[in-house]
Amino acid sequence: MTLRPYQQNALEAVRDAYRRGHRSVLVVMPTGTGKTVLFAEISRLAKGPVLVIAHRQELVEQARDKIAAWCNDVVAVEMADRREFTDEGFVRPDGTKPKIAVASIQSLQKRLSRMPKNAFKIVVVDEAHHATADSYRAILAHFDAHLLGVTATPDRADRVPLGEVFEAVAFDYDMRTAIREGFLCPIKSFLVQTQADFSRARKVAGELATRDVEDVLMQDLHLAEIATPIFKERKGRPAIVFAASVAHAHALTRVLNDTANDESFAAAVDGSMPFDDRAPILDRFRNGAHKVLVNCSLFTEGFDVPEIALVAIARPVLSRAFYAQMVGRGTRIAKGKQDLLVLDFVPTNCRHSLAQAVDIFASADPEVQARARRIAQERSAEGEAIALELALELAQQEQEAQEATVAYQLKRRDPFAAVGIDLAPYRRRSRTGERATATQLDFFRKAHLPTELVADLNAQQAEALREKLLERKAVGLCTPKQAQQLAALGIDPREMYFDEAKALLKEHKGRAADAE
Repeated sequence: MTLRPYQQNALEAVRDAYRRGHRSVLVVMPTGTGKTVLFAEISRLAKGPVLVIAHRQELVEQARDKIAAWCNDVVAVEMADRREFTDEGFVRPDGTKPKIAVASIQSLQKRLSRMPKNAFKIVVVDEAHHATADSYRAILAHFDAHLLGVTATPDRADRVPLGEVFEAVAFDYDMRTAIREGFLCPIKSFLVQTQADFSRARKVAGELATRDVEDVLMQDLHLAEIATPIFKERKGRPAIVFAASVAHAHALTRVLNDTANDESFAAAVDGSMPFDDRAPILDRFRNGAHKVLVNCSLFTEGFDVPEIALVAIARPVLSRAFYAQMVGRGTRIAKGKQDLLVLDFVPTNCRHSLAQAVDIFASADPEVQARARRIAQERSAEGEAIALELALELAQQEQEAQEATVAYQLKRRDPFAAVGIDLAPYRRRSRTGERATATQLDFFRKAHLPTELVADLNAQQAEALREKLLERKAVGLCTPKQAQQLAALGIDPREMYFDEAKALLKEHKGRAADAE
């Protein structure tokens, strides 16, 4: 077995960071790109004992199995009643103590007194975005070891920076690159409009309150609004569904089974179920006996079934990182798998901005992302899923075309172009409805903008333009009058602030006076 090129690069980057004196470093790699393989190889090469920390039983078991297979070695487990590292009687076949241990955070908290500070050469934190929690910090502070964190999502919903734990990001491999290089499957987005109303849902700990969301989604109408598209769009794809609550997961499973007329079509699992009850359900899903797995409070991290080809986000999500973890359950490549379809359920009313599939590419320009969202929504309304890469490419082309248009208009001293507004799209969409009102035209006149250019717009478009100008004023950007004066001087004023524009104009006026 050999490392993929980017994994080899990550390994060298970690080594280099340690050589440069960093004691704690972070590696960022998307779900499905082999973070466990990376730290398994680092563990194999380490010159001393290695501890891997995970926060859930499935993650501990999964890490133990993968590391043991990669290293062809015994891996000890510290979790619940298993004490295979602290127990002196647990040894390798050759009689030596295991070099690598995988432990749950909960068990480590109780066993630190039995582990010397120098027990490990390297401590690895799987899903390292959890490392800022007090439980992790206490354990990491106990050991005198090099620290390695691995995560797919370094941004946390509570905005606590991982820099408080890790000194440097040694390596960062982004999802778009992984898809382009063929190590993750392409992602398609399909948005489903629903009648759900979350306008009264409260925000708690970075997400909408579970009880408020559950009250909405447990209604028969909304259960059907979610179940029907999942059943329709699945088309043979193994599917995982993220529900809002335990009750919602089980209710949605019932409706899915009723829709399919098959009581084993879907199965529900949740965090309150004992591991021994969950395991048989997961095995049946893996072997295809269950076509859909509906879960709550599970499997946003570390659940490895590469064949999953449909992810349904059946609950509102605010955090991009949390959302990306969910989508990551389906990004792995598998034999016969062409792509991943992400079903987003867009409510009629929600006062918060919800994460959508295109948002997982956080490196994209915010304006391009906003355009890509609109393009995905328009395609979905036509009954067609769109590849995220295509949506972003089309959005980028739109953005560049508009910037070129505005730049051209700026050269012609178009007063609207001077404040970054292209009137052409508004004019194309303003053939119906009542014309701009006298009050609206008066606003543009007072702003030193020619009313003849907006007089043929409808009232709705005129109001949208007025709000755009008010937004500029609210954030402190220059006035339209200042913008026109600067444009006449050959200066691009679109993103210039009021005080900066005032100083430039004053300076120019002074130079002109001196010249006279």
